[in-house]
Amino acid sequence: MTAILLAVLCSTVPQEPGPSAWWVFLTDRGSGYEARIEAFRDSLDPASLDRRLEAGLPCGADSFDLEPWPRYVGEIESILGPGRVRTRSRFLNAVSVDASESEARKLLLLPFVSRIRPVARSVYEPPDSSFRATGGMSDSQLEQAGVALLLERGWTGSGITVGILDTGFDLEHPALASVDVIAQYDFINDDGYTGWEPGDPGGQAAHGTATLSVAGGLEPGVFSGAAPGASFALAKTEDISGEYQGEEDYWIEGLEWLDLQGASLVSSSLGYIDWYSYSDMDGNTALTTIAADLAASRGMPVVNAIGNDGPGDGTLIAPADGDSVFAVGGVDALGSPASFASRGPTWDGRIKPDFCARAVGVIVAQDGGTGYHPANGTSFAAPMVSGAAALLLEAHPEWTSMDALEALRATASQASSPDCALGWGVIDAAAAFMYRSVTGLVRRSDTGAPIPGRPLALSIGGDVFQITSGPSGWFAFCPDATGAFTITGSGGEGTVREVTGFLGDSGVETTVYVDFEPRGLPPSAFPVPSLGGVWFGFDLEAVSDVILTIMPLEGGEIAEIRRSGLPPGPYRAPVEGGAIYWDGCSSDGEPAASGPYFALLDTGGEVTVLKIALVR
Repeated sequence: MTAILLAVLCSTVPQEPGPSAWWVFLTDRGSGYEARIEAFRDSLDPASLDRRLEAGLPCGADSFDLEPWPRYVGEIESILGPGRVRTRSRFLNAVSVDASESEARKLLLLPFVSRIRPVARSVYEPPDSSFRATGGMSDSQLEQAGVALLLERGWTGSGITVGILDTGFDLEHPALASVDVIAQYDFINDDGYTGWEPGDPGGQAAHGTATLSVAGGLEPGVFSGAAPGASFALAKTEDISGEYQGEEDYWIEGLEWLDLQGASLVSSSLGYIDWYSYSDMDGNTALTTIAADLAASRGMPVVNAIGNDGPGDGTLIAPADGDSVFAVGGVDALGSPASFASRGPTWDGRIKPDFCARAVGVIVAQDGGTGYHPANGTSFAAPMVSGAAALLLEAHPEWTSMDALEALRATASQASSPDCALGWGVIDAAAAFMYRSVTGLVRRSDTGAPIPGRPLALSIGGDVFQITSGPSGWFAFCPDATGAFTITGSGGEGTVREVTGFLGDSGVETTVYVDFEPRGLPPSAFPVPSLGGVWFGFDLEAVSDVILTIMPLEGGEIAEIRRSGLPPGPYRAPVEGGAIYWDGCSSDGEPAASGPYFALLDTGGEVTVLKIALVR
């Protein structure tokens, strides 16, 4: 056996060819965007369309359904030559091509090519996302709130409408130019424009511009709000020229208008105390509080800044005192209470705030230009919470807005010991996403690519729930029960590998692998390098005995794994019964030393040499 292995090494190892197939990712979807989405939607059969709509996909189709723009594909093919385009991916907005590395890199000069990557090189690399935590100035505040992780996983608030009550909005700012504004109304001037207009005092739109940017702004690579894919209904209700009691009426009028616009929740960074005393902060007296509680009873809760009159006790402002209003306090970058943030309790002894987010040095869009600046105030904590709730509502279509906000409260940083400085603590949207939920990523077992729109069946407590993976392959479902669960397939191409586990209050995260018919991919190793063990994936065309041999570069054998009589099929998923796993130890159970190794994988007579490395 050793002689055979050495012969294989000598004949195959010294020269490793570079990648011969590359992914080419495109920057955009080309022209005729809306018409093409509509045409695709119209081509769906009624059952598929109904399923998409029930899963929360707006209009039943989106950009992930569009083929790469034919003109771009044609230009790539004209450069490489006919027949060099291998596949077209709607989900990735990419094509794969037969090309050398130098040829592929030349394609980067095309204005519509964003990046390239070898095909099947990094087999189980985490998927890319349209909204990675922006690489910009807002990263820190997004990360502190646990929002960045959800953005990286493809949740953007799409399909959720957030209502905002504020002073006005400069929608020409680069961070707001792409915001999906479904409706806007100026309740001060009684017109349909919410920006600055003649007769308004200078800076009228500054506060609202800042809050909207935190909730849902986006300037790619520069700045991102919490929910850049959400829709917004904007109400201009606050006249900054002077406080008078009419503003409270504008706020209530705006709130009722937002109810008619279909908002899922309302973000308000306004509050009223000048005409009230602390004894009125009982949840039943201030008119804005009463109105906000009524809105919550209609399924549209209000997320409201608690105020900036702290740090004394009982300094909260209406409508933050409402029992169905989610009051937002403020912290600095280290999570310590902002010195100026108002505090509870309410007059009748209830803890407020409900939770907190960044309120010191928050990066916001600056009205009347293209810039950004740091701002202080619980005004800028509230829209972060509202945006986080929008992400949760997109990820959890089974949740109501109250469910999402209660999950944020239940998973905040001091949920087990709330107080009137931080309430239940700093929000963690990633933890709320998992709260009492089965979450995970659906992947192809052969390439590791995420599978959007994959139907699954979740069984728990005698009930079966139909769930579907989101646009980046992630899914989440809260079954309103805990205990043992099973995930199986519920239609679609390929075979879902069954997943079992136990769901507790903190939730569980898993990976669901889908096997497809073998398509000639070479065996693979993952991860390389590894801090521990390595998985080896392969396909079999007939019943075979499979032998994995691990050898140091100097020769010899330190470990061997055998699996006998395996039936034909794919063995790619890094799970029991799938790919072969080497635990990084020698045959005597001792951890192998750091360094490179050869792995010889014999799949029934065909031997493949894979190069791996351990890092201790």
